[in-house]
Amino acid sequence: MAFVGNKKLIKILEATDVIVPYKEANIKNAAYELSLGNQVFQTDSKPRTVKTLSKDEKIYISPGQFALLLTEETVKVPQDKIAFISIKAGIKFKGLVNVSGFHVDPGFEGKLLFSVYNAGPAVIILSSGEKYFPIWFADISKTDDYKGKHEHQEKIPNEPVEALSQNELASPNVLSSRIDTLKDHLTKIEWVGLAILTLVIGINVKFWTDHNNMEKAVEFGYNNKAIEISSDSMYKKMESKIIDLNVKIDSLNKTIKRLKNP
Repeated sequence: MAFVGNKKLIKILEATDVIVPYKEANIKNAAYELSLGNQVFQTDSKPRTVKTLSKDEKIYISPGQFALLLTEETVKVPQDKIAFISIKAGIKFKGLVNVSGFHVDPGFEGKLLFSVYNAGPAVIILSSGEKYFPIWFADISKTDDYKGKHEHQEKIPNEPVEALSQNELASPNVLSSRIDTLKDHLTKIEWVGLAILTLVIGINVKFWTDHNNMEKAVEFGYNNKAIEISSDSMYKKMESKIIDLNVKIDSLNKTIKRLKNP
């Protein structure tokens, strides 16, 4: 299998309808550079529907998101050739990855559909009508005819759109966002938990402090009451002795008076 060079490629494209519309300026390094057409689908679009672009309109493919891109040109691969497709290096270096396949079968006719994924860290900007997709042609030993379901493809088909529209896309960026949100929730929960723990500790400290103070107060009151009872007992004993002493003094005074006045 030999790849078709620049000169042969120009002859083929000028004499046939292999690529329509055809511009000789798009031939570079034995490849023809196909352009972005007017139909795209993006997984982060709202609603998730195919979008029709105006001339030179830009699209923004966010990190972790898929897109379906339809070429502006219609390609008709000769039956004695096979084509190989890619994305220009300047776009690939930004992280745009072609996940839809890398060859076009002999006999295929229609616009090419690129399913791409932004594996880079930043938004990738593409413009309608700009050249992004090189295609190479190689000779094969025998002719073959395309019998696939993308024959005469003129628009983005429903099948890949439906496949990429199921539920929320679990991209790394989406997962990272969820993790950050979870961290925020956990941080809030941790603060609430810490506040509750602090409150519980405070209540326990107050309880035990009050309990200890109560015990000390009871002990203090008990001791004071004991002292009070003991003092009352001593006072009553002294009072009784004083009364006895007064009685004796009165008796002695009466005796003295009788002695003085017989």
